[in-house]
Amino acid sequence: MSEDTPKPEVPVADSEETSTGVSTDQPTMEHLLHENKKYRTRAQESETKVAELEKKFTSIEEAQLKEKEDFKTLYEKVSSDNESLSLTAKKWDAYESNRRETLLESVPEEERERLEKLDLDTLEYVTGKINSTKANAPEVIGNPRSDHKQITEDWTNMDEKTRRQNWNNIVASAKNKN
Repeated sequence: MSEDTPKPEVPVADSEETSTGVSTDQPTMEHLLHENKKYRTRAQESETKVAELEKKFTSIEEAQLKEKEDFKTLYEKVSSDNESLSLTAKKWDAYESNRRETLLESVPEEERERLEKLDLDTLEYVTGKINSTKANAPEVIGNPRSDHKQITEDWTNMDEKTRRQNWNNIVASAKNKN
């Protein structure tokens, strides 16, 4: 193969001496040697630059791989946190729905529809207020409410009839004094 291709021939100039006595072959040879050195140093510089760029490129690729691995570990960490938080959220939702049901059961049916829309804290507050209000004690027939009247005059100065009519008030006022 190398035999088939003709080799370029370098023209060789006849060694003629110039007026200074230096042959014309010398400057061309020095010139060629100088060019050869120049190309060799340029090639070496290019090779070193290519080697440096390849090193930088591999270091960047390694950094990206490390970064991807960090993302992988970050992803694993975040996914485990997400799982634990979702379990906590499910527990809270179950607690809130159970608490809401028990609070709404303690409220009269007429009020349930309006109270269902409230958040849990407000619902607890409102149901606490509703349940803390005490209903009046039912009145028994024949036993009217007794509002103890304050007796203005001394019971010892009353006549017997008035004293008998106000006897319960007299006793109640005596109990209140003690």
